[in-house]
Amino acid sequence: MTDKKLKILVVDDEDSLRISLASILELEGFDVKMAASGLEAVDIAKQEKFDILFSDIRMPEMNGTEAFKIIKNLQPDIIGVMMTAYALNDLIVDALNCGAFTCLSKPFEIDTILATIKDITSRPFAVVIDNQENVNMKFLKSLQNCGLNVACSPSDLDKVKYMFEHKPDILVVDIDKEIENTILIMKKLKDLFGKLPKTILVGSEEKKSVIEQVSKIGLVSFIKKPIMVSQVFEVLGKGNRKFNVTIVNANGEEFDELKETLKKNDFNLLMYNNSQDFFNDMKNSFFDTILINTEIENDVAAFHEKLQNNMPNIGAVYILPEEIDDKIVKQKGCFYLHKPFEMEEVINLMNKLREQNV
Repeated sequence: MTDKKLKILVVDDEDSLRISLASILELEGFDVKMAASGLEAVDIAKQEKFDILFSDIRMPEMNGTEAFKIIKNLQPDIIGVMMTAYALNDLIVDALNCGAFTCLSKPFEIDTILATIKDITSRPFAVVIDNQENVNMKFLKSLQNCGLNVACSPSDLDKVKYMFEHKPDILVVDIDKEIENTILIMKKLKDLFGKLPKTILVGSEEKKSVIEQVSKIGLVSFIKKPIMVSQVFEVLGKGNRKFNVTIVNANGEEFDELKETLKKNDFNLLMYNNSQDFFNDMKNSFFDTILINTEIENDVAAFHEKLQNNMPNIGAVYILPEEIDDKIVKQKGCFYLHKPFEMEEVINLMNKLREQNV
């Protein structure tokens, strides 16, 4: 994300929280506007552009999720952070599915807000240009889950121009429709900003010939539909993103501290409740390593064999119960730790894997 002073919109019908949060963010150097309702937030968003939205969910007349959807449509590159003190699962899930970055539980410490902003601004920014208005939301959400900030727009120069002011790291362009208009916009963007970011052209096989024409504008790659999340990361490269750690079957309280510690050490986490969910979603995801909690020796053998069949170059770290023999993981050449494990031991191992990945 750009180094310019961030503009933040704080939306909450609770006066004390809204005013105190806005005041603290202003003291931290951010440009902040406030809205006391979802309707007011939408009106403000029609007049001004913002980088980040902090919005309560439960509000009268228009809830925060509804407001976020409208504002996201007005400003596709805005990052939405929802806040709630209630168990509003449907509204939370709805907001997250529509591209909200996260949902924070009230009450929260200001350090949590600042850490969230830091996480947002440290992520690579992807702009997706789609002229058919049918971008697969699961694809966009998967890009976000895997550590990118994502904005999607049709070939509208004004909208895309504003997104480019945020200095995108990668551009994904659907070229199956309105090719000439898309190429014209890319030329104008290059004229305005000097160069294009790494660019992926996505289309049917017969559109591959366009790459010659577009390569005169900037560095481009062509990927035949359907595009996979892993292909985007292959083009993006490793230098300017977080190290993605997939965590499987680690839902107990004993892992809560581990997850928070990994986040604080700049790892991006992807969570799966069990190995079946992980394998079902593998094609929609991208990760550098896997941390899996295993209960029995057969779990290790079966999981590792299936993982190697699907992704032979991905390493795994197994968390083993104290009583399990480590013979199997030693035979497989895997990294492993026994419970109870020391937090520093896990972080050191993850840092080692991250260094090897550079």
